[in-house]
Amino acid sequence: MRIFKFDTIDSTNKFLKNLKDREEYDLVIAKTQSAGRGRRGNVWLSEEGAGLFSFMLKEDKEISMDEYAKLPIVIGYSILKAMEKISGLKMLFKWTNDVYLNGKKLSGILVEKDGDNFIIGIGININNTEFFELNDFATSLKKETGNDYSIDEVIFKVIEEFKIQYERFVNKEWDIILKEINTVNYLFGKRVKIVGIKEELEGIAGDILESGKLEIYIGQETREFNIGEIHICK
Repeated sequence: MRIFKFDTIDSTNKFLKNLKDREEYDLVIAKTQSAGRGRRGNVWLSEEGAGLFSFMLKEDKEISMDEYAKLPIVIGYSILKAMEKISGLKMLFKWTNDVYLNGKKLSGILVEKDGDNFIIGIGININNTEFFELNDFATSLKKETGNDYSIDEVIFKVIEEFKIQYERFVNKEWDIILKEINTVNYLFGKRVKIVGIKEELEGIAGDILESGKLEIYIGQETREFNIGEIHICK
């Protein structure tokens, strides 16, 4: 594991993609990013005070790509567990990989496949407290607790927790992990809108399923989704 640190960079994921002779868990940390991205190309605000980092995970050829579709969930749950240990606060998990605190988004991730590797990019709101147009939808550890945190310590705690949860996943404990995740399922029972698919639908969110998909009750029908953005209806 090598560590690369920058005051500013265009994208920590991009840096790892361009890095030669990559090693497992190579880590790049930036104070700010000029081209940070979330899933489906969404912009991730990259203000100083956030934990902005990416690390590399080698593909295990004994795990199918269908199983690896669950990787973002495992990563998101790892962040949740780490944040709870650090803050002592109760977190919730928003399918597919976001962590929510007091009804607002605390973190997000972007997982990209690059050859035989996965590039895992993570943004966590730690000491930053200004979210501009997203102020009603985002929060940070400092905003909720009033405390300052060591960003590096938070990052290393997340990676440590991911190694624990990923080992469980590799050792076929997904069913146990899933039960734990569904106890902190932020969307469960909420009326939601599914966008980013061919049709726009509304329904009531249910459990996260063994497949990693989210079940949605639409009228008398139960449907399963593995793509699309989920928005809670007001």
